Amino acid sequence: MVQAKIFKYISLEEALSLIDDHVKSVLPIEDVSLPEAYGRFLAEDITSKVDLPLRDVAHFDGYALRSIDVTSASPRNPVKLRVKAKVYPSTSKIEVVGPGEAVYITTGSLMPLNADGILPVEASIVRDEHLEVKYAVKPGEHVIKAGSDVKRGELILRRGHRLRAQDLALLALIGYGKVKAYSKPKVGILPIGDELTDEYGEVRPGKIPCGHALMISSFVLRDGGTPLYLGITPDDVDLIAEAISKAADSCDMILTISGASKGEKDYVDHAISKIDEGKLVFHGVMTKPGRQTGFAIVKGKPMVMLPGLSHSTIVGYQLIAKRAMYRLMGLTVNEKPLKAVLASDLELPSPKGFKRIIFMRVEERGECYLAWPIRGESALVSIPVRAYGYTIFNEGVENVREGSIINVYPLC
Repeated sequence: MVQAKIFKYISLEEALSLIDDHVKSVLPIEDVSLPEAYGRFLAEDITSKVDLPLRDVAHFDGYALRSIDVTSASPRNPVKLRVKAKVYPSTSKIEVVGPGEAVYITTGSLMPLNADGILPVEASIVRDEHLEVKYAVKPGEHVIKAGSDVKRGELILRRGHRLRAQDLALLALIGYGKVKAYSKPKVGILPIGDELTDEYGEVRPGKIPCGHALMISSFVLRDGGTPLYLGITPDDVDLIAEAISKAADSCDMILTISGASKGEKDYVDHAISKIDEGKLVFHGVMTKPGRQTGFAIVKGKPMVMLPGLSHSTIVGYQLIAKRAMYRLMGLTVNEKPLKAVLASDLELPSPKGFKRIIFMRVEERGECYLAWPIRGESALVSIPVRAYGYTIFNEGVENVREGSIINVYPLC
């Protein structure tokens, strides 16, 4: 007869505090070239090295001129200016516009000296190298002033910011060829179970494609880590202990999937105890789903035990594993939830002393978002697929009324 395992459930807040206490060593900072920097977390504040633009530049294709020369221009009395040159963004020579002169200019080109306005090409008539101006051009018209976009020394991006595509464009323009970024944690993904298979093209009795490993690997990649798939380990305590120990030698962090509950073949906690440098920190968190999630330190590396049912796997990763991975990068999880209006009354499931996590479908309606709870057993994989994200309801909340404003955390 198998002896039932007794979990010591702790609050989510206590679990997060224990992670913070045990994950102290931050991975080293790297110099990353700009072409390789997409998705990386900055380890430095970014200030501009230059004014952007460097000098006044043209906002339109047209003719750069002195506005004082055309103050009296009208359709009946056009002012003629001699077109003395052409400039393009690649032109390094700074032209000079004198009285009665104009310069053809294209968007992004450096403004000639003395010129303070542009007549758009659509409104331009040129005959015999002379421009006919039929209306006054105001000072500064169609000109982008030096430093109007970014000023030299201006703080652009803060440490901890994750670089987006548009950020890279700006960094290139303000003088950065490389940036300092936190190292990407190498996260070992270790699914456990005799029933699992890496053969994704066929579903048959007794074998389950290891889709959860694909999901967790994708989450790790999404959150700035490098997932390392370590292969399936069967339900054998010694083999599990060996796999975890090897993973700790090559990875910065370990995520096991399944084998963390109370069943006969749930061996992960026992396997940790067989490793000399293995320490189980907690096993059991007061969240539903995800209450079987555990956390350990193996050879100085953080390890998160994720339950095998899909909802629990997701919640364990989002609330526990992500926290540990961010700590390795010297960061804190700072997710921005979507504010939404609950579209129907919601009765929360037991146990009432736990935080309850409910997956939500979200639709935009006019100026607000409506959120519908998607209910079902924790093993139903289609539920998170249909969800935009999830909402965390605190302990003691039993019913939530339609129309309540809730926070929905995205899964994308």
